[in-house]
Amino acid sequence: MTRKRIRRWKLRKRGLLTIFVTLLGIGIIISIVTENKPAISDVQSANKKIEKPVLTKEAVESLSKQADEVLKLVASSGGSAEAEQKMKKLMSQINQYKMKDDVIGQYMKMLNSSLEAVHSYRKADTDEKVLGQVYPDYLTALEKLKETDSSLSLEEIDQFVWFYAAAANYEQGQRKPEEITISMVGDNSFGTYPEAPEHLQFDYVFEKNNGDNQYVYKNSLPWFHSDDYTVINAESAFTTETKAQQKMWRIKSHPKYAAFLPASGIEAANLANNHTMDYFEAGYHDTLKAFEEQDVAVFNEGMPLIVNIKDIETVFLGYDYRYRKSADTYLHNIIKDVKKYKRKDNLVIVNMHWGIEYKQTPVAYQTKFGRAALDAGADIIVGHHPHCLQSIEKYNGKYIIYSMGDYAFGADPTLKSRETAIFRLTFAKENGSVVTKGLRIAPALENSNNSETENNYQPLPVFGEKAKEIVDELTRISTLIPNGVSEIDYFDPFLEKETK
Repeated sequence: MTRKRIRRWKLRKRGLLTIFVTLLGIGIIISIVTENKPAISDVQSANKKIEKPVLTKEAVESLSKQADEVLKLVASSGGSAEAEQKMKKLMSQINQYKMKDDVIGQYMKMLNSSLEAVHSYRKADTDEKVLGQVYPDYLTALEKLKETDSSLSLEEIDQFVWFYAAAANYEQGQRKPEEITISMVGDNSFGTYPEAPEHLQFDYVFEKNNGDNQYVYKNSLPWFHSDDYTVINAESAFTTETKAQQKMWRIKSHPKYAAFLPASGIEAANLANNHTMDYFEAGYHDTLKAFEEQDVAVFNEGMPLIVNIKDIETVFLGYDYRYRKSADTYLHNIIKDVKKYKRKDNLVIVNMHWGIEYKQTPVAYQTKFGRAALDAGADIIVGHHPHCLQSIEKYNGKYIIYSMGDYAFGADPTLKSRETAIFRLTFAKENGSVVTKGLRIAPALENSNNSETENNYQPLPVFGEKAKEIVDELTRISTLIPNGVSEIDYFDPFLEKETK
């Protein structure tokens, strides 16, 4: 091969190599760019994922129904962790939708804002009125939506449902790890004296309303399930015995009704009153058996209840010292027991069945007994029997609740005194001593059927003007006595309280 031909071949080879390298480089660049640049279909898919779905009628109806169910769960469980998770999940679900500035969008925004307000009560520093501030806008948005589209199947969530859910979360928000909370209510019985008309008898009303084990305390669950311990005064024999004492107002509850207590978060019952023996020893034996079978603790005079609530040993003492037992002899019994059981690091709660029926202020012996028991070391005195609320006294930093009134009281068929309350007591151990941290009430009516003459035996904690009336009356009768409290704490998200 001549030198000329060799030179040509080398030049051609070098040119082909250059072209090959160039093409290879372009291919690599295209490959890299292609790898890092998503395909058009991928971009469209990503956009679809980011874009929120538009609210449909079906979604609005479904979410509204879920809101009602979740609020009821929060209320009935006392603001349980499970209910909290379901509420958070529902709010997250609502937030996934695109909210247009139309009637549907406004309604869903206000529904969610109201749910967020209820949930916010789990924090101790939440403004008490936060639900009341958004609730009217929820109602307005709901009405506008229903007027705009009548085909929507939407029902207003009852204001009591909002209130009870808010109260349950509020009570959870107020709890502190170092404190214990005890709920107490006054007279309870699930039977009516035989002379009452049949249609007013507890059994008749209970069956008429298809009652179950939570029927009586259905509206009380936000409080009974959000505390550490709940106690009632069980003013009845729980028996099927027929031989009764020759007296007025013989009260008998069927033993199976003792199941109402554990089903509603009630742990203990006071038996120191004037009706547990209405059917003699046999009836009393049945009563003890009925509560034992339901794992409900009881206490009576000479039979104290000692229980550990968190890390605080709590002693419940009970006495049936109505007016005929107002002599100093009976007071000495209380003082002796208090001194026997009270230690610096434990809690002693004295239950007193005392006073004059339907008298709103205490008589002299009640004040004498109550103060003497506190001087002996008791931490608080809690009273019942008068069938109405009585004054609250704060004596040397400790409370005497003279009467909590009737609560779920089968022996009050015609509602002689409807106003009552749940009393929430908080205690803590500080420097080795148990101290009272607070008293709060949930104002309530003895019945929930709006009647003022016929009891349906289902207490109704209330809000708004009715709650204020009860609190104002309890404050009024308290300020009539020495050391009477002038301010009573209670939760109400809907009514502005007067500031002094």
